Amino acid sequence: MGACKYCGKPAGFLRSKHAECAQQFENGKREILDAISQAVTGSGALDGLPAHITSTAQRSYIADTERHGLLARGWADTVDKFLEDGVLDESEEKRLMELKERFSLSQAELDSAGALTKVTKAAVLRDVLSGVIPKRMTFDGGLPINLQKGEQIVWVFPNADYLEDKTRRQYVGGSQGVSVRVMKGVYYRVGAFKGEAIDRTVRVRVDTGLVAITNKHIYFAGPAKSLRLPFAKIVSFQPFNDGVGVIRDAASAKPQIFVTGDGWFTYNLVTNLAQM
Repeated sequence: MGACKYCGKPAGFLRSKHAECAQQFENGKREILDAISQAVTGSGALDGLPAHITSTAQRSYIADTERHGLLARGWADTVDKFLEDGVLDESEEKRLMELKERFSLSQAELDSAGALTKVTKAAVLRDVLSGVIPKRMTFDGGLPINLQKGEQIVWVFPNADYLEDKTRRQYVGGSQGVSVRVMKGVYYRVGAFKGEAIDRTVRVRVDTGLVAITNKHIYFAGPAKSLRLPFAKIVSFQPFNDGVGVIRDAASAKPQIFVTGDGWFTYNLVTNLAQM
């Protein structure tokens, strides 16, 4: 006879749990997630949250390891709620950080689904919109770019693709002509023409490397291509789902696209930095 994986009591032949225990377990998880949301959003008490979570976990058969996972999940869910309006204000960020410190949640736990990165990006945009150059990113080792005097790194995207539009020419409607024998071993080709020349634009990946955004420039550094684009020399920005395109102030300029993986953030970051 099997034992219930929740309460440890006999569960019946070929059974691993009681239906009542399983339901209590699921109800407990929901209760903990709701309590986290209410506490962090300000409608509940943050001071009483640890005791509430402990008591709920004990009567709901929730182990310590599962409890920690629920805390990280609840933190991430609250981040999404805060960002529904597209803005993370300072009080919301403070509440999230208080929860992180109170339960000793690691950066790896909070960023397993990208929640911590979302918070950092939202805070960076808030700084820029307030006229403050963000200093929220840290780097292990140096970056392969030569910063100018007074220039500050704002954000870095590793493993980004750099794309350019290239013109390709092809001939349409051409003919190979007809070969006429003049004498043994000698032929003359008549009527051959290449057809009409048509130019078409194709978007190609030039290189993959690092994109660094500063308060003055957009940098790209890859094994085959490196460049620095001053904001003052960019006449327009084009948003994409996974990146941003720019047009330089030049007569023959073509779109240059940086595929960062987060087009909304990249577009809002560079357009607002360009206005500082």
